[in-house]
Amino acid sequence: MRFFVYLSFVFLSVVCLQCKSEGSSLETTKTPTGHWPAAPAAPALAATQYPSVTEAIMKNLYDNCDYIDFVFYNTNFSMSQNQQAAIRSTLGTVSTTPATVLANCQPIGRLFFQIDGKNAEEADLFYGGDCLYYLFFKDGKYAYGNQLTEGGLTFYQKIFANVSTQGQ
Repeated sequence: MRFFVYLSFVFLSVVCLQCKSEGSSLETTKTPTGHWPAAPAAPALAATQYPSVTEAIMKNLYDNCDYIDFVFYNTNFSMSQNQQAAIRSTLGTVSTTPATVLANCQPIGRLFFQIDGKNAEEADLFYGGDCLYYLFFKDGKYAYGNQLTEGGLTFYQKIFANVSTQGQ
C-alpha cells in the first residue's frame, strides 16, 4: 500500500510538471462532425462501491504500458499518448481511493491502455459533477473503481478547455 501511495505522489508530481509544458505528447485527433461514437448505455448502477484497481495491474501498466488511446463519446476528438512520461502522468490520475459509483453518472469516454499493441486494460472515464472516477473492466464487466486525483481533475479540465477553444 505504501508503494501505491508513493507511486500516486510521483504521478501527481509528474502531472503537475507535465501540465506546465504545453501539450508535449498529447495527440488530439478531430473526427468529422456526426461520426463520433455514442456513449454506451451505462449499466443500471445504484450507489455501488467497487474495489480499487489492484496494485499488480497498476504496476504492470506503469512498467509496460506504451500507448494510451482516449476515445471520448459525443465529441469530435480523441487523443493518444505514446511517451512514457505522459503515460505515467495519466496513470497518476488514478487515485488509490475507491470510487463510489452513482446511478445517474454516465461515462464520457474510454481509455485503452496498450502494451506492445494489445489492449492490456480498459477503463471508462466518468467526469462531471459528482462523477469523477474511472471504472476498470475485467472480463467485459466493471470490476474496479478509482476516483480521479486532483491532478486528474486538472488534466481533464485542461484537455476539454483546449478542445473547446480550438473549435471556435
